[in-house]
Amino acid sequence: MDDAIQFYSLKTVWTPWDEAAVLKMDYQSRAELASIINCEGLLVDLSMDQHAEVRFGVAQNGHTPLQTLTRLSEEDLCITVKETASKTLWNLSAKSESTR
Repeated sequence: MDDAIQFYSLKTVWTPWDEAAVLKMDYQSRAELASIINCEGLLVDLSMDQHAEVRFGVAQNGHTPLQTLTRLSEEDLCITVKETASKTLWNLSAKSESTR
């Protein structure tokens, strides 16, 4: 993990400049960050990335908004992204039911 990825992976408060910096990274870095960041707005943006690897990272991330995960699970052109988003939705619903 390079310094920029490590820096952004630890952020809890995001500015528009932080988000822009991530969107300008190469797709491998965006994909790595997509699976670990907590910035919902950026996750929504990354969910529409042209690279399936980036969308896959978003689909794996439990911080991704439910509406975005639902869209990925129903509409993404990559079957791996669709299945991963469905699995993440299932895991999140199972987790929320177990805390009731």
